[in-house]
Amino acid sequence: MLAKMNRMLLAFAAVASVASAKDPAAISIGSIAQEGLSVDQAKQVLVIVLEHEGYKLKNSGMFLESMAGEDKFKKPFVPGYSSFSLDYADPDAGALENLGLFSVSVFTGDVWEIHSCKRFDFPVLQRLQEHIMKQTGKTRVDEKEQRKGLGCTDEG
Repeated sequence: MLAKMNRMLLAFAAVASVASAKDPAAISIGSIAQEGLSVDQAKQVLVIVLEHEGYKLKNSGMFLESMAGEDKFKKPFVPGYSSFSLDYADPDAGALENLGLFSVSVFTGDVWEIHSCKRFDFPVLQRLQEHIMKQTGKTRVDEKEQRKGLGCTDEG
């Protein structure tokens, strides 16, 4: 009986830990400056989205590459956004496959795949974005002009 109760408690603890990992209160991207997310913080937001979408980022050959300029000023690919290329290097084929180009708003945490103009939206991300906007003092309306740089419409 005691062994059965221990197994049930372990099972409950495992379920609780998975649930808390998906809870935005359990997601910490660190202190957010009023100027917006750092490139590393934007990457963390993107990883949450990609994992939600089923990408296996820990698989061999998968990698995210920042699209920030290589010059000393690190100019963004799209102003107001941190952009990343998601790629898969297939070791068997000796080929590199681009799986998407993603941009994360540094002010709101909005995440777009800019080839398809898909804006990601799900409850955990929404709550994280609310937290980001509270810290930056910006809203999606405030960045409407910058969003045009993505080449996507808000309805996209």
